[in-house]
Amino acid sequence: MKQIDTEEGAKRQHRTVALFCVIQCWVRGLDGVILSRSDIERLLGLERFKETRIDWIRRDFKEFFPFQKLGYEPYVSPEGYINQNQESFASFTISRVPLDQEPKIKSFKLWKLPTRQHLNELYEGFIPFFADYANYDERFLASYLTLLAQGQISPKSIPPFNAKDG
Repeated sequence: MKQIDTEEGAKRQHRTVALFCVIQCWVRGLDGVILSRSDIERLLGLERFKETRIDWIRRDFKEFFPFQKLGYEPYVSPEGYINQNQESFASFTISRVPLDQEPKIKSFKLWKLPTRQHLNELYEGFIPFFADYANYDERFLASYLTLLAQGQISPKSIPPFNAKDG
């Protein structure tokens, strides 16, 4: 997947994800969320995070979520690989409320990733403007936020949101 290396391009990506997290908090009645490394990898189109990029992510999220904590516990990647000696982060906890005040925080909810076959079918017939894009998740998120800002959809319309999940 295409990685945005410039600081300004990365800032736009980070702010988009942070805004989506704000909406997740709002519709779920939360003070913050826990993003897994695999979700951040999907949304940003990255597989590895240099220290500089982690610093940028933290700085750019701080505008929306001033209280943050990187988790370094072992994690299982989507491919099933278990990383026991984690040098980079495994999770990113963000909150509007200081973490020592026990804010209401739950895991981030990300939509199910479509199969390659399903994406190809969508690209060919329904949404051809997605076809030339390297990161489906980033395009999907930007489209959701745009439609939301235009008042064309509900904040709860993005999958897999379920009101009973809270």
